[in-house]
Amino acid sequence: MPQDDDARESWAKRTAHQLVDGALAASERSAASHPSPDQVALLREIVRRALWHMPNSEDELKSLRDFTENLHKPGADEPPWP
Repeated sequence: MPQDDDARESWAKRTAHQLVDGALAASERSAASHPSPDQVALLREIVRRALWHMPNSEDELKSLRDFTENLHKPGADEPPWP
């Protein structure tokens, strides 16, 4: 059911947002506009660990590659999620 899929995706985005923000807060207390090298390493390992657990990680990587093509371009100061 599409409604169930929408609810699942919404829940997943909110939960991931909280988990990553919590991990970043735990790794460094200062509120910098860009993550520190330690935080970048932590984020990279979170992504690797998450992909390890996904049965369709190759498809997910393709989707993420498409998503990231528009990140960090001029005018993209904020992430495209709340």
